[in-house]
Amino acid sequence: MSRTDKPCHKDSYPIYKLLIGPLREKARALGYALAVHGTLMRDIDLIACPWTDDAVEAKTLAEELRKVAEKVNPVGVAFCKDRMHADNPQFFDDGCPGMKPHGRLAWSFHLGGGPYIDLSVMPRNPSGPHKP
Repeated sequence: MSRTDKPCHKDSYPIYKLLIGPLREKARALGYALAVHGTLMRDIDLIACPWTDDAVEAKTLAEELRKVAEKVNPVGVAFCKDRMHADNPQFFDDGCPGMKPHGRLAWSFHLGGGPYIDLSVMPRNPSGPHKP
């Protein structure tokens, strides 16, 4: 059985339904489009893509989305936790992003024991608007 074929008993759909509207609203206000990918079985995989010229930094977006999730989550929590880097305080000071291919940054926000948010933020274009 491959890793992706492992059975999962943490269906994320109910919490996803509560979170997605407010999360998309906040992302839009900060200059990003927010898309969902994956099965929603064990986590809520989200991709944030900069959409406007004035999109905020990835860390700012991630923290604001975390705050929205914390407010909307019936359990009242959304926190960043990474056991692999728990002994590195700078990791947490930096907002605990993980580096991914193509300059993407990733955060995991735990929602209190069940499904969690796995947020990937695509990099902004540092050169500004596209010029043909």
